[in-house]
Amino acid sequence: MSELKTNTKRYAVIGNPVEHSLSPGIHQQFAAQFQPLDRAFSYEKILASQQGFATKVSSFFADGGLGMNVTLPFKHDAFQLCKQVSERVEQCQSVNTLYLNEQQQICGETTDGAGLLNDLKNKGMSTAGRQILVLGAGGAARSIIPELLAQQASVQLLNRTQANAEQLIKAFGSLGDITLCEKSTSGAPNNFDLIINTLPKDGEHWLEAYSIRSLSGTHVYDISYGERAEPFLQWCRDHKAYSVFDGWGMLVEQAALSFQLWHGLRPDTRMLIQQGSEGLSD
Repeated sequence: MSELKTNTKRYAVIGNPVEHSLSPGIHQQFAAQFQPLDRAFSYEKILASQQGFATKVSSFFADGGLGMNVTLPFKHDAFQLCKQVSERVEQCQSVNTLYLNEQQQICGETTDGAGLLNDLKNKGMSTAGRQILVLGAGGAARSIIPELLAQQASVQLLNRTQANAEQLIKAFGSLGDITLCEKSTSGAPNNFDLIINTLPKDGEHWLEAYSIRSLSGTHVYDISYGERAEPFLQWCRDHKAYSVFDGWGMLVEQAALSFQLWHGLRPDTRMLIQQGSEGLSD
């Protein structure tokens, strides 16, 4: 292990489940853009239980690890573990990137919201001053809403459990215009420039329930990617959405920001986004 510590820069993603993660393949492709980093770089998957999460993280860094990505369901746990976090992490209380400071303390950042904005920019979409509907009020929504509000977007929340949505509105109300989505009783369409789905499934059912059926002129973005996003995106296509996108680009862009934080190097994301997840080694 001492040779590994000395010669290899160790990074990892931790979650449960984690076997499906494409983060190792993404980061390996980023590392390949920079020599000699590509010859001294490893990125592994770490499965953790809720009870064992903190121990796994501490052991990884104690054993020479330099950086770690955090996926579901541990992003809030990671926030609680950190000794130092950024202002945006303080706002959303969610961490997807861990690193060590000069005092060897575990620090946290979130790159999810900025990764989303970067991917929207890649696609020619601006959120500044836009009317945006966010489906869901869980950790994913929590991590992106402050970034949307910072762009002076007007955000409406639609969530199965209204109390959870109200908690987010209370938490982020001081940052900008954020309200509950009200169910239409007049039959008039809800006019949104962009709909962002953070729900793992059945987002289309909630649009139906709230009489949001005419999507002409509306861009739609699902933060899931591939087959998991397809039912929702197909429903939106069928209801004449102006454009639909899955979250593959967001995944790549948030990974690039993590990579930049760890290495001080900004990888080119364009080819990987165009390539898609198909054939990417995990």
